[in-house]
Amino acid sequence: MIDIQTISIHRLVPYYLMSSYLYYKEDKQVLTDEQFDELAKRLLGTWDSVVHMHKHLICKGDLQAGTGYAIQYNQRIINASRRWYNDSIKANIRSNNTRA
Repeated sequence: MIDIQTISIHRLVPYYLMSSYLYYKEDKQVLTDEQFDELAKRLLGTWDSVVHMHKHLICKGDLQAGTGYAIQYNQRIINASRRWYNDSIKANIRSNNTRA
């Protein structure tokens, strides 16, 4: 499970974009709804200090509403989202196998 509070503020942008892409475009998720809401609130609260090349794709109104529905995703975000999702599936499988 990802602890949103330990993520660097500059990494909040990619987590938000990847989470939004997976949820709205592929009907998948790595973060829970609660984690996504926490991520949006933390990103909004640190907005003026955050530096990231894709920050311009996010508007503060979306963060306030807790949605990423209207974001225009580029191929880099799409590829990273899919890789993150696949990696999380593999990690869950390994975790479940070690518990068995």
